[in-house]
Amino acid sequence: MIRAVFFDLDGTLVDSAPELTAGVNGLMKVVRLRPFSVEEVSRMVGKGVRVLIERVCDARGIFPTDQTVSLMMREYAKIMSELDMPASFYAGALEGVGLLKAKGFKVVLVTNKLRSMTEQFLERNDIATLFDALVCGDDTPHPKPAPDMIALACSKVEVDPQYAVMVGDSANDALAARAAHVRAVLVKTGYNEGIPIEAWAKAHGFDCVFDDAAQVCAEITAGRLRL
Repeated sequence: MIRAVFFDLDGTLVDSAPELTAGVNGLMKVVRLRPFSVEEVSRMVGKGVRVLIERVCDARGIFPTDQTVSLMMREYAKIMSELDMPASFYAGALEGVGLLKAKGFKVVLVTNKLRSMTEQFLERNDIATLFDALVCGDDTPHPKPAPDMIALACSKVEVDPQYAVMVGDSANDALAARAAHVRAVLVKTGYNEGIPIEAWAKAHGFDCVFDDAAQVCAEITAGRLRL
C-alpha cells in the first residue's frame, strides 16, 4: 500500500508559469534586456533556479560565469519575493493533498525551487501546514532529476521508497523517482521543458499518466492506484 505521496510544485499543483515569467522579466529589466514570453519561460523551467538562469543567459547572449549566475540568482530571488501575484492552483489540487493527509498518508512537497522562495510562497498562500515535510532544490547537492531530494523526502517522513510515489509533471520528476526506487506518477498540467509528457512517458517506460493532481489524489484515496 502507498504510505507517502510526494508532490512537485510548479506545473503539478500550481500553474506558476505567469509568476516565473514575471520574475524572469523583472530580472531582464534590471539587466536591460528584452523580456521573455510565458511560453519561452515554460520551456526553460524544471531543473531549478540555477539552470533557469543559465538558460536565460544563453538565450540573451550572456556568458554564464559562476559569479554572473550567482548574482542573477540572488536578484531573481529578491524579485520573486517582492512579487504580488495570486497563485493559480490547479482545480482540486490542494483539496486532494489535504484529503490524502487527512486519510493518514504522508504528504511531502519536493520542489527544485530554492527553500527561501518556496517558504515564502507557502506562507503567502497560507498552505505552510498542508505538508508533512518540505524538500527544496538547495537542500541536497543535486536537485531532480537526481534521486537525492526524493531520498531525503523518504527519510524525513520515515517511509521506505517502495511505499512512496512521486507526483510530477516532468521528466525531472519521473527520472528522480526512478533513480530513488520510487514509483512515478505523472500529470499533464505542466511544462516538461516544452515536451508533451504523454509522449515522453511512453518513450521512456513510464505508464502512469493522469490529467491532473486532483485525479491522482482521488485515485490514491479510493485505493485504485497501488504500487
